[in-house]
Amino acid sequence: MPDGSFVVAAAAPGADAQAMIGELRARGATAVEDRSGTTGRALLYAHFADDTSAGRVVADLRSRGWPAVVRPAGGGHLAAWRANTRPVVVGDRLSVCFPWTDLDQGHTRLVVEIDPGAAFGAGGHPSTHLLLVELERRMKGGETVLDVGCGSGVLSVSAARLGAASVTAVDVDGRAVASTRANATRNDVGATVAASTTPVAELTGSFDVMVANIGAPTLIELAPALQPRLASGGWLGLSGLSPAQVSVVAAAYRSTDVVATPTEGDWAALVVTPRRR
Repeated sequence: MPDGSFVVAAAAPGADAQAMIGELRARGATAVEDRSGTTGRALLYAHFADDTSAGRVVADLRSRGWPAVVRPAGGGHLAAWRANTRPVVVGDRLSVCFPWTDLDQGHTRLVVEIDPGAAFGAGGHPSTHLLLVELERRMKGGETVLDVGCGSGVLSVSAARLGAASVTAVDVDGRAVASTRANATRNDVGATVAASTTPVAELTGSFDVMVANIGAPTLIELAPALQPRLASGGWLGLSGLSPAQVSVVAAAYRSTDVVATPTEGDWAALVVTPRRR
């Protein structure tokens, strides 16, 4: 493998990898490795002699919609980078990874690619993973889904890939909405996921599945708006909690029944269904 820093650039399916290889070489890459495989997923490793050159190319690629990062050349930094870019395995059906993760996608598991951008996660945090597990375990296909506080869109896109009929994703941050839309398009579910900054109180209709990973105070505040939106036979997953906060949040959702309180490390989630009458 060539020495020096290098850019890892991932293209959406159908991108012209060969044209990008030529451009990267013209921009000063000392070598370009094509690890695209046979699944239509373009993945290029372009090696540069210094971090400055690599950084400029990353900035340019990202401005044009190519997810790209600078990966360390070797040693302990490379080992740490690899550890932090491993796919997140969720149950038996689903894996979540970065677009620049080097992995073989030629298997039956559903793979969701998430570019987290500057400020949003990609499924590795326990509070997100708890809800991913619930989606993977409980979704049968055909559900209407609401994702409150969508962030990077990992829950929205995963729900769509698991067969949701429609996904409504909302967030107060316009950057999150843009990230969710981009990641939905990247995973070929752009027509299924509708992301916006619409306040929860202004939503209409009901949802079979609702997920919200936004912390106890906000979940309590949103309880009056969320509970009426939960369809009969549906379920609501709430996360971003400490184990000590579960009972407090559950008390705010007084028109529901608690069916699960999964935990992971210092984090907890709450799954509720409409109260039986």
